[in-house]
Amino acid sequence: MDTIGRVLRTIALAILFGGSIAIVFSAVVLVKAATADGVPVSEAAARNAPIFIHYAKVNFACGIVLLIGEGLDYAKRRLWNKLTIAQYACSLLCVASTMIFALGIVPPMEAQLPNLKTSEEARQEFRKMHEVSRGVFGATILFALASLILPIFGALKTPGVPADRESA
Repeated sequence: MDTIGRVLRTIALAILFGGSIAIVFSAVVLVKAATADGVPVSEAAARNAPIFIHYAKVNFACGIVLLIGEGLDYAKRRLWNKLTIAQYACSLLCVASTMIFALGIVPPMEAQLPNLKTSEEARQEFRKMHEVSRGVFGATILFALASLILPIFGALKTPGVPADRESA
């Protein structure tokens, strides 16, 4: 069970960190390319919205997998150190940010997509949600990275277990 929990958390965090970075990088590159061709920034961003909308489902699923992985570790662990507590906190905050993004931000953004070409009000609302989503998405990336690297510093260390028997 211990190995399963660690595998689940590592895969989930790798996707939450690496996948999110890749999505942001792709969106920036695509918006810059579109604006270089004369497309307004708001329209270019709206064209990329489906990438974030679909990735929100992946993000949400990885958040659930991370929660399961950390839950398996928590159920087995009897002793915690400060780094373990920090890892759990980062993981829980990462899960919370994925849920906020997938359940709180993406559905209203998706609902505004059909109206973006015809309604200035829809564009303004979409822009507001986009600004909020940047912070939430950035938080997901940072918390995933922190939780991913904390085991290097001993967050998963179990007292009494030789170091060569432990892994992230």
